[in-house]
Amino acid sequence: MSTDNTEMHLELGASGKPLVRVFLSFAGQDKTLVLRLWDLLAEALVIDRVFDFQLWRSDEAILVGEGWDDRIHNALSAAEVGVVALSNAFLGSEYITGVELPALVDVPGKRVVPLLLRKTSKQADWRGLKSKQIYGYERPFSDVRGMSARDAWVNGLVTEMHRVLARYAIHADKQQ
Repeated sequence: MSTDNTEMHLELGASGKPLVRVFLSFAGQDKTLVLRLWDLLAEALVIDRVFDFQLWRSDEAILVGEGWDDRIHNALSAAEVGVVALSNAFLGSEYITGVELPALVDVPGKRVVPLLLRKTSKQADWRGLKSKQIYGYERPFSDVRGMSARDAWVNGLVTEMHRVLARYAIHADKQQ
């Protein structure tokens, strides 16, 4: 396989599976809803038989007194995948659109997985994401009712993440 800007090089994790470091990006105003989503996503990814997913989210990773900006930059730098939870609040955040998105979108060795958390304004500036396929565009996570339906929505997201990794990831054990 030739090396180009779309490939992601994954090292092996402690489990012996390819390690995928995932940066979870969201607006603080969406925290209540997005935490439900992150919890379901973590449940689905911890049992993954193919990849060793390592999830990073600011509300869990940054401790009181730590330099939050440095911690976010370090996590963005380390991540191979960025899952971004889109909403009006997300698209309106100067920090997200000025720091997080530029570190994840169209960056060599990284893939962004945009998902629609909440419906956005029809006039919203999508900050370069409108040209990307957005998971849940027709049915955002906020519109999904009932645990079974939410599980199905998240399991579909995991399937899409696997499709992205199948296309773009090079595993450490397969690099030669």
